[in-house]
Amino acid sequence: MWQRLLPLSLLPIFVSLLFPSTANAQVDNLAKVYSITQDSNGFVWLAGHQGLTRFDGTNSITFSANDPNWQLPFTWTHEIEPHGEKFIVSSESLGTWLFDPSNGQFEQLNINTERSSHYHSIEFKGNYYISSGKRVYKHDSSTSLTKDIFKGAAPTHLVKTSNHLYMDAGYEGAYILKDEKFNQLISEKVNTIAAVGQYLIVVTPNQIYTYNGEQVVASIPTTAGINGIAKEHHTNNFFTISNEGEIKRYRAENLTELPHNYEHADKGRVKAAYHDSSKVLWLASNLGIQRLVESSLQNHPVTFDVANNSNEISVFSGELVIGSYGQGLHAFDPKSTIFPANINEAFTTSAKRVMDLQPVGDDLFIATFDGLWQFNAKNESLARVPFSNNNKLLIKLAYQDGLLYLGSNSDGLYIYDIEKQAIIDHVNKDKGLTSVEIIDILPFDNGDVWLAGTKGISIYNRFSKYINNVPNLGPNKVISLEHANGKIFAGTLGDGINILDRQGTLLSVIAQGIEFTYSSTIKNKIWIGSAVGLYTIDPTTHEVALIPTTEKYSFSDAARLVGDSVFYAHFGGILEVPIEQRNTYSADVYIGKTIVSGRQYLQNQEINISSASDVVSFDLVSLDYRPGQAKKFKYKLNNGAWNHINGNQLTLTGLASGRYNIEIMATNSLGQWSEKRAYANINVAYPWYWTLQARIVYAVTLICLIALFSWTFYLRTQSIRKIYLLLETEVKRKGKSALSTQRNLQSIVTLLHENKQEQAIEIAEQCISQFANEESEETPDALYGSNLNIAVPYFAEFLHRKYHVKMTYDLYAKNEQLSYELQANIYKLIYEAVTCAILHGDSSHFQLTLKEFKDKLWLTISDDEDSFTHFNSKVTFNMSMYYIRQIANKYKASVNTFEPKDDKGSQIVISFPMRLTS
Repeated sequence: MWQRLLPLSLLPIFVSLLFPSTANAQVDNLAKVYSITQDSNGFVWLAGHQGLTRFDGTNSITFSANDPNWQLPFTWTHEIEPHGEKFIVSSESLGTWLFDPSNGQFEQLNINTERSSHYHSIEFKGNYYISSGKRVYKHDSSTSLTKDIFKGAAPTHLVKTSNHLYMDAGYEGAYILKDEKFNQLISEKVNTIAAVGQYLIVVTPNQIYTYNGEQVVASIPTTAGINGIAKEHHTNNFFTISNEGEIKRYRAENLTELPHNYEHADKGRVKAAYHDSSKVLWLASNLGIQRLVESSLQNHPVTFDVANNSNEISVFSGELVIGSYGQGLHAFDPKSTIFPANINEAFTTSAKRVMDLQPVGDDLFIATFDGLWQFNAKNESLARVPFSNNNKLLIKLAYQDGLLYLGSNSDGLYIYDIEKQAIIDHVNKDKGLTSVEIIDILPFDNGDVWLAGTKGISIYNRFSKYINNVPNLGPNKVISLEHANGKIFAGTLGDGINILDRQGTLLSVIAQGIEFTYSSTIKNKIWIGSAVGLYTIDPTTHEVALIPTTEKYSFSDAARLVGDSVFYAHFGGILEVPIEQRNTYSADVYIGKTIVSGRQYLQNQEINISSASDVVSFDLVSLDYRPGQAKKFKYKLNNGAWNHINGNQLTLTGLASGRYNIEIMATNSLGQWSEKRAYANINVAYPWYWTLQARIVYAVTLICLIALFSWTFYLRTQSIRKIYLLLETEVKRKGKSALSTQRNLQSIVTLLHENKQEQAIEIAEQCISQFANEESEETPDALYGSNLNIAVPYFAEFLHRKYHVKMTYDLYAKNEQLSYELQANIYKLIYEAVTCAILHGDSSHFQLTLKEFKDKLWLTISDDEDSFTHFNSKVTFNMSMYYIRQIANKYKASVNTFEPKDDKGSQIVISFPMRLTS
């Protein structure tokens, strides 16, 4: 019963698809449009009383004096004439303007005419020609001079080809510009003229002419009352539209009539006509805007005198047959003899309401309101199938391997064995079915039988008798089941198409919001009808495509293939659709409008925003003006994953600082993804501390620090290398001296054994001389078995004698209690610090103290200059500093230096923990 209620239940969606938005309806209702054209990007523009309207197939923007966002100095617009990337716009009140459709900017042309009302302005060979009042003016662009070159009885219309400028003067005929004046081409009344390539087409009440320059190259008679001409997009053909709505297509050069697939237009006088890049024919009249789309479909009106013209069709004995809802069986071909003339007399009244047809060989099984019936082609007999209780209302039939599956309205599923002529199984609610209304049936070889019902899907296995009930995933009924590519496609009344595996697990959902009817698989595509059009589904990619111009039909049955055409029953007849593949139209995809924190921009420009709190919105457009599906959009940021957009507006906010590259895809009116893309760039400013200038400062500072650290590390490395070289040299020197002494002693021993005393004495004297020369004076660089109380005074005397430096001292009273090792190390510290200060500085007086204070032993050495200030350097240091640090580290002593006061006197202080000295 569900399908009989489809026309009313689907009316809201039908209306919504015919008029996808209020903006669309507003454009179609514009009744005073005088000019239609398309800009270089593909947007359609309409000029009229409302102003200058841009339409993208879904939304419109109107430039006028009344719109605060899209301002023009005027509203009433007569004509728009393409001029390169811009438009020449003729206004009713303020003359002629140049308008840039990409950004909405305008500029008035300084053309001095008697009246400010300009009906039509056009540019030709560097000059402007303006129709104003009953005159035509020429405006010289180089001199800015304007002169009157024609005066007629009424306003005129101008048309240009590549080489000539023409004028439509209405009752006064048509003219051509020659030597800066208009010469008459034709004197009879002209209905309309149009330029098609190099040719001028002139339509009079009785003739159509083709002119090339001043020569007539073709003419044909006409009585159609033609007032509309539209050049075919990207060809030298054109369309004529009569006041009766008749459309014809001609070749311009010879006026040969060509076939076309446009239906009749509405009756009315056409004021403007245009054929756009998506092959939509636009017609403007006093009734509004009508858009016509090519269609290769053929509708066959089939109506019966019944309450509901819902028909079932099937292919039986090679012919298309019809089961009506109240008048029984009929052949599609009126000349067919497949059914006897009186066949329907055998039906009961209820049985004439046919619900489904299933051919099996020479038999045609018919599901009716009064059970199952059978027609045999051989004996041309029609009878009720003989089994008990065969009076149920049956909705659906399916056939496989000799078994006929009967879906009832309220009693579940019956399985009928054709050979045995008996019901062999009955599945109802008692056996576990969740729904006893069986809407569609899909049997498989393994015994599984998929059943679509009001509460979901049931999978019944006729061998095991097991039922797996798959709950409905939405509130609406499952209407159709189709098996393709190893998956089940379940069409619903509004919840889209559920795609499941053979076990009943949901894989995905597509085409949500469309109320589907029955489906069929034809040529590896799923064909499925709906209340608002016919769709095909690719079972591999799941792409859903609307067949153009089917959106005005509401379908009631599955598709049937006859020859090279698919036939579909709808509530007004049967639609014939060619099976050949349709070419995909790649619609232009653009950002139609940009809104940045409340400010609107027409063009797509690079966007710069100051923070993540700014909001950026893009109105997205797919320039396909054919009626059909609502267009879908998706986008990705910086080559990331694709994200689908709900509607046609993309809003972005909360973007982190940085640059974002946005790529946008869209479908056309048929649901096919376009190969063309739209792009946008957004720059989100960095905080002040992370701007480009700040990062440059950071980079320079970092480089300088790295250079500084590298240089200090290099100096430290060089100092350490110098110390190791000194150590190596000292070791080699002392080693050679020891070896030389050893050889000399061995020689002396050998000579003494040989009683050569004089030679031994000579060698000994040489050795003593070498020692004397090497160390002519002993340096007090260690204790050599002494103690601090003896060594320090001697060292002070040594300094005075050798360097003329005075050193005073105040020693620890308990020096004798310190270990010899500690005393030796303390003395080494004193020796290295003082000698280093003398050799590397200008000090002449030192003061040394060694005292105990607060459980520490304090060694303090002061001078009268700044010799000790460099001892803290971590980069450059010498052997004395190295020894001092090594000894201090050994005893965990602290080393501190103090700078001089008034550039006089420095100090080094070393403190030893007493627990280490005891």
